Amino acid sequence: MNPVKYKGRAGGIFYLLFRNLFFLSLVLPLFFLLLFSFTERYAWPELFPTSFSLRSFKSILFQRKALFQDTLFSMVFSLLVSLCTVLVAFCTAKYQNEEGLKGKGLVAFLVNFPIMIPATVFAMGAQILFLKIKIFNPFITVFLAHVLYALPYAVSFLQEGMSRKMKLYEEQARVMGAVGGKLFWKISLPLLYPYIFPAFMMSYILSMSQYILTLILGGGKVKSLSLIMVPYIQSGERNLASAYGLIFLSISFLLFFLLDFLEKGIQRERG
Repeated sequence: MNPVKYKGRAGGIFYLLFRNLFFLSLVLPLFFLLLFSFTERYAWPELFPTSFSLRSFKSILFQRKALFQDTLFSMVFSLLVSLCTVLVAFCTAKYQNEEGLKGKGLVAFLVNFPIMIPATVFAMGAQILFLKIKIFNPFITVFLAHVLYALPYAVSFLQEGMSRKMKLYEEQARVMGAVGGKLFWKISLPLLYPYIFPAFMMSYILSMSQYILTLILGGGKVKSLSLIMVPYIQSGERNLASAYGLIFLSISFLLFFLLDFLEKGIQRERG
């Protein structure tokens, strides 16, 4: 038997197996999430549920006003966190990309520090810090903690976009008279948008799914979507927890397509 041919055949089989397993790992959780969100009763030893209803979605959207308000608040809160994170990341990446400035190594270390330590340790340290500087408002403390925790990821995306080529474009635009806001909107933003897009989405997903930071710093007054879901998971109400999971996925996909639509619009304007 030809070893080269055997090796190529084995590699092809391994690739197909890996691809199918990867596909199933994405599809099966989504399938069970859909199944459980419409399940009213799932008794052992039934292989599939026998009782279905829309009670979970009706409960969230219509019957429990407080749950709907908490869900809406968590969405708006995470969007504001994402917007602020991208703005801070832009300033940080701009500073680190400038030549001749001192302290860039220290700034890079401080920015990446939240991902070097566990989330629980970061939450406890942030709580002590906010108490020492006398910031007692739970909404402000959770907001700042979410921004700090998502900042390293956003900065890494934007630093990738602030290459030498972007500097040349900005210098050429200044020569042609573009300064200030005009330079940012016409040159910097269109060039950076492919990197702002994933930075915004990553910040949004981290904020929406953050549990430890929100629980410790918020004290139960600030609720993220994960903080709302966990009690239902612990109490065995899988239909409500699955419905919240679908809502989270739907919002994320909607935001993704909206940002993708804006990116295509910007590219069409640039021609």
